[in-house]
Amino acid sequence: MTTALAGITINLAISSLGFAALVRPVVGMNQTVAVLERMFNATQKPAAIDYSRLGIGGVRLGMSVEEAKRKLGKPQRDETKPAGEGIGGKIRTLTYSGLTVAAWEGKVYLISTTNPKFLTIDGMKVGDNSQKVVKTYGYGSQSVQGGLTRLIYSNDQKASNLILELKGDRVQKIIVNTQLN
Repeated sequence: MTTALAGITINLAISSLGFAALVRPVVGMNQTVAVLERMFNATQKPAAIDYSRLGIGGVRLGMSVEEAKRKLGKPQRDETKPAGEGIGGKIRTLTYSGLTVAAWEGKVYLISTTNPKFLTIDGMKVGDNSQKVVKTYGYGSQSVQGGLTRLIYSNDQKASNLILELKGDRVQKIIVNTQLN
């Protein structure tokens, strides 16, 4: 089995760098990659995700920060900071137990959770296995770093993503984000 793992070539989409790279796994590499490779054909094009499916815990991208607060209740922390010279404006971050919501100029652009209590619009949660991920979302672009596998589902028209971080066969973190512009 380890010999077979060492021979698998994986296409990785490294979305943050904007290019594709080829890597050859080594013995002991994340076994989730091998499982996922068997589950779908490596020549498949990564599935695009509809913008309307990008949300966690009842909060969606583009929603007003006040509407997000109404859905989630009072946050443990509510901070506003300048966004920086390159972007301008202000970023407001609401922090809940295992959930972060960030808004730029009053509109949600990032939602992140490590808490299984908060579901995606499609019912995915932290703790779900990779088979449920593929059944729900199809083939995603893959990125592997150490023992962590990221499956990325993009909406290129709105420069937005759903990112599922898996450790072993289980979802550890879910991130929904959109580019600030």
